[in-house]
Amino acid sequence: MVIIMNVCGIIGSPKKNGNVDLLVSQILKGADSKGAGTERIYLNDLNIRPCQSCGVDPYPKYCLFDDDMKEVYDALQSCDAVVLGSPVYFDTVSAQVKLMIDRCNCLMPYVKRSDGTFGFEKRIKKEKKGIFVVVAGTDQEFNTIQTTVRGFFNWANCRFEETFLYPHDDDELGGVKNNREVLDKAFEVGIRIVKNSRKKT
Repeated sequence: MVIIMNVCGIIGSPKKNGNVDLLVSQILKGADSKGAGTERIYLNDLNIRPCQSCGVDPYPKYCLFDDDMKEVYDALQSCDAVVLGSPVYFDTVSAQVKLMIDRCNCLMPYVKRSDGTFGFEKRIKKEKKGIFVVVAGTDQEFNTIQTTVRGFFNWANCRFEETFLYPHDDDELGGVKNNREVLDKAFEVGIRIVKNSRKKT
């Protein structure tokens, strides 16, 4: 079987079948339509401890804690593209996403190089595509949230491809399902992720 690439959707909203979930899933459907393998991770379902800023090198593990964050580490290590989705809470990502991001601090440790100098070193060597799906009310600020996500993508060795913004003013759970134009645009994002990618397994 030929799989073009593997795309991981990380859903940071606590609401299943909400707008974040539906949009990330729609992007994955677009990628799947072009031969990609896809998976979804619901952060709210995982048991992830907060980072304790221990300063201990956990190598060869990613972290000293053995919890559900391992599922995220494994996905970041193996996938070719990451679709991260979050609502805007207090001008930044959800608590679920921030918890995951903090635990990714170990993905780029500050190390002593062979020449005696110090610097950050990416533990995940394979570069991936990074797409950010962000959902908020029409009167909320979108720019501040992207600073946090760009930092995460950098640490996880993801090349920031694009941000998919969905501002809305309704209170219906998963109201985006009624907006065919937005869903079609999300599907097209998934197609673009796969475009020109080739991976045989």
